[in-house]
Amino acid sequence: MLICQVISFNQKLIYRHQFFGTAMLFAMINGLLLSLVLTDYVIVVLTNNLLKNSFIYTIIFGLSSLLLFLGLILYNVRWLKKQLETGFSEQRTNANYVAASSVYSKPSIWIILGATLLGGVMVGWISGYSKQILGILGNIVFISAFSRLIVEVGYLLKLRAKDKTYWEEVPEELYNQSFFKTLDFKKTKPRLITEIILFLGIIACLQLLNIDAENGPIWLIWFIRIFGYTIVLDATGSFIYYQFKKRKTRKH
Repeated sequence: MLICQVISFNQKLIYRHQFFGTAMLFAMINGLLLSLVLTDYVIVVLTNNLLKNSFIYTIIFGLSSLLLFLGLILYNVRWLKKQLETGFSEQRTNANYVAASSVYSKPSIWIILGATLLGGVMVGWISGYSKQILGILGNIVFISAFSRLIVEVGYLLKLRAKDKTYWEEVPEELYNQSFFKTLDFKKTKPRLITEIILFLGIIACLQLLNIDAENGPIWLIWFIRIFGYTIVLDATGSFIYYQFKKRKTRKH
């Protein structure tokens, strides 16, 4: 998913290699759904001592998730065929353009981040079988929402692999645009993603070198802590600045 985010900075690359870009999007959507399902599995099964000690519950969770996913995929394939025969409504077409233009906007990113943090806090607060109920409901919602998206993006991938007439034209302003010009670190999204990639890269290097950061030199411990705190402060400050700027714009 980080690779897809980095590629999204260079819109010129996406337009020139639309099959590759759509394939990466398709892989990212499936990977995101898989990570959400695995998270629900941890919440439902592994947080309960009774359930995690019996492998049968793992089989039940995995099998039920797979059957639900396959059933919804078949349903959405039939739905897409019907829509292609009758044609999408003008309202649906306009909504697709709005969604495509706003999916990478700052509000969308903050909504995703806020929902993720809120979900983690809620799981920490909830006790007993309420965690299992929350995990099961979340699993149903995620699979239901992503199954239609997977079908639509998969069909788009098929069309773009079949014929280049389904490719979009490269906008004129992107012809002479270089990749480095798109990495404007004054903007929140490129800066935060770059910081997170560097942070995860450092952690990965420490793991590959078998360096125990927790019991390592004091300077290494504080370096990792300060780096992590910097990312959190940057995200918090950017969010506050965005809200302040938004309210100021409304007043004018």
